[in-house]
Amino acid sequence: MARKTLGKPASLGDRFPLPAFLCKPGSICYHRIGRGCRGKDHPLAMIFGTENMCNRSAAAPKLWARHSIVNSLTLAALAFSFIAGLANTAPAILVYDRNAAVAYANANYNKVVSDGYFYATSYPATYYGPGQPVPAGVTGDDCAHFVSSVLGTPAGGLTIPNRAGTYGEPGAARLDELLVGNSLGGYGTTYKYGTLVSSVSQLTPGDVIGYNWDASSGGDMSTIDHTAVYIGNGQIDCHSNSRSGANWTLGGAGDYFFIHITLPDSIVPTAPSNVSPAASTVVSSFTPTLSANAFSDGAIGSTQIAAQWQVSNGSTVVYDSGTDTTHLRTLTVPAGKLSAGTSYTWRVRYEDNYSGWSAYSTSTSLMTTLPGDYNADGVVDTADYITWRNNPLQFGGSPDGYNTWRANLGNNTGSGTAIGSGLSTSAVPEPAVGALLIICSLCGVSFRRR
Repeated sequence: MARKTLGKPASLGDRFPLPAFLCKPGSICYHRIGRGCRGKDHPLAMIFGTENMCNRSAAAPKLWARHSIVNSLTLAALAFSFIAGLANTAPAILVYDRNAAVAYANANYNKVVSDGYFYATSYPATYYGPGQPVPAGVTGDDCAHFVSSVLGTPAGGLTIPNRAGTYGEPGAARLDELLVGNSLGGYGTTYKYGTLVSSVSQLTPGDVIGYNWDASSGGDMSTIDHTAVYIGNGQIDCHSNSRSGANWTLGGAGDYFFIHITLPDSIVPTAPSNVSPAASTVVSSFTPTLSANAFSDGAIGSTQIAAQWQVSNGSTVVYDSGTDTTHLRTLTVPAGKLSAGTSYTWRVRYEDNYSGWSAYSTSTSLMTTLPGDYNADGVVDTADYITWRNNPLQFGGSPDGYNTWRANLGNNTGSGTAIGSGLSTSAVPEPAVGALLIICSLCGVSFRRR
């Protein structure tokens, strides 16, 4: 298919006219392409997009102009004023869609991105059309242009400034500096979306890796030659060359820059479900253990970091855990929060590692009763012993359920004593004796009916 370009490919020594408003009327102003490839460009090149796109050069570009010294100073003042304004042209967005970013990278690693341009031979970019195959046999310099599209439009949703006539920041060093708010990149902290971390193990899918192919850079991000999107499991996607699922080392580099995007993800965790106690359960403990199902989140790399538990009596919250980083799936209600013979509801929500909170779980109810009051009639008596004896496993087991009943025999919802005043411990039947008494009493009832 026919293709259109922004102009013929630039070569060493080419000169491009600067806008007339920066030149004295009647004079001719040029910006000349420098030699080699270097991440640092002349400030004017940043404005007009006429720099060599290799991101590494042996010498800075030179400005060639026929004008007076006064006009030179005026030109410089206007240029730097323009740069100062550039760093504040767009507000930072507050969420980052990692799923969309990784999906776009995987789908377009070997295609021209959505603005239709591809940096095949440094500057200028060539228009092929959105979604067209990356031109065969071309190494190109499209890495940062690709990463800009992955992070920004149409994928991750971050605001990435445009430069050089195409979408996003086309310079690898400048893009990576932009992401961490390094002012040397020319953008200040306006687009600071992340931070440098020390190893690939600290990255999450949708993060970025910068590469310096030569000797160690000493942490100087301006030496970055290449940038790629981390997709998880130690793998990256990138332009140029087109790679999908490549090992993140790319065969070895002099230095790596690991950039973790710290913004919250737009995907929040799934609302949990209450597991235990089940709805309408009668509990004979004032410190019941609540449990919910496992954490779930559609966001890539998402993990649970906290939960928030609430127990209510009607519209009154009687216990709120706040942000709890310890009790993620289960919680024992603290003592002193619940009372006997009272109905409560409880619910929980989860927080992920991008500061996203789920909705609360659907509230379920529970009824508290006295320990040992197994038939929930508000008093611990012989009837509760019979209830326990008929199904020990349901009421604390044997002998624990019996011991609980024995320790609280005689209590009612209005009493505060461990043993009721109406019965002494000597009157409490042992399990075997109690069973015999029950049998005898039943036999007596049967005999009288004859």
